[in-house]
Formats: sequence, structure tokens, C-alpha cells
Amino acid sequence: MLKKALLALGGMILSLQVMASGSVLINGKEIKNREQLHAIFAKQLNFPHFYAKNLDSLYDNLSSDFSSESIIKIKHVNLLKAKLGTEYIDAMIQAIMDAAEDNPRVILVLE
Repeated sequence: MLKKALLALGGMILSLQVMASGSVLINGKEIKNREQLHAIFAKQLNFPHFYAKNLDSLYDNLSSDFSSESIIKIKHVNLLKAKLGTEYIDAMIQAIMDAAEDNPRVILVLE
């Protein structure tokens, strides 16, 4: 489980940049609310229109079988926690890590 989360420090990258097909960058400096966060996941990972924009639905969509590798890179996690709540962001990270256990094509990178 923890091998899927790579921890690093530093670095500056523009907010919402697609890193590869089926991959996404979440930049804590740019995210303002939960709705924006889920909109980025939905758009960049091509979630279906019925994506419920909550952590259960995030897990459900990530744990399904992607046709290509999906890298989720989250920068400035502490800023996200300050803006959206530590408990919520910790739960989001756990949901992604749990999905990565079920779907080896999901990779989480925390910076």
C-alpha cells in the first residue's frame, strides 16, 4: 500500500497540468474547494458523467480497470489540508491508496 505513495519535498509546477494520458496533477496552491478538486479528477481522468464528486465515487472510479496507467500527483498537500481540511485530504489520499491496491495501474505521488 505505502509503496504506491512516493513522498518528496519541494518543487513548483503549474496547477492543473496533465502529465500523461489518464494522469493528473493536483496542485494545492491552486485548489480552492472540494468541488474544484473533484472537477479536476473527473475531467483529467475521464470519469463518467454520473461521477458523484465524493470520496466513495473517487475510489469506485479509480479501482475500476483503467486501460492505461494513471498517475495521480498531488503537490503541496499541506496547503490542500489547510484549505479543505486535514481529515478530508487524509481520507482522499487513503481512498486513492486503497484504489491503487485494487488497481495496480493507479499510482499516487505525493510532494
